[in-house]
Amino acid sequence: SAAEIVAGALQDHGRGIILGTKTFGKGSVQTVVPLPDGAGLRLTTARYYTPKGHSIQETGITPDIIVPLDETGEGQGDSFRQLREKDLHRHLEHEHSDSKQEGLSRKEGELEEMLAADNQLRNALFILQMMLR
Repeated sequence: SAAEIVAGALQDHGRGIILGTKTFGKGSVQTVVPLPDGAGLRLTTARYYTPKGHSIQETGITPDIIVPLDETGEGQGDSFRQLREKDLHRHLEHEHSDSKQEGLSRKEGELEEMLAADNQLRNALFILQMMLR
């Protein structure tokens, strides 16, 4: 949820480029209240919105640059269906409202492994390099 809020804020304020796939769509805070008979009551206590008032619930954040995740690490693997909040049974629905240093210290070999295995990271690095030229 926090990453979705940050991504939405970056987009709303034009402060960054979001790259990857559409986010999960978890835009709510829910609390389970235990009941005496052992059952529980799921209570929605808050919903998350971007600074411009767009709901994250169920819709998620659509990246500026869509780069499907390639789990094979080969750049062209079989596509897969990513699970999202809206796919869960009895998920909270979107209300359609119009209301308003550790990574830096990684060893070079580890970074190369990450780049080889993560096509989204490779694309993000490429875009950063092009912007800095």
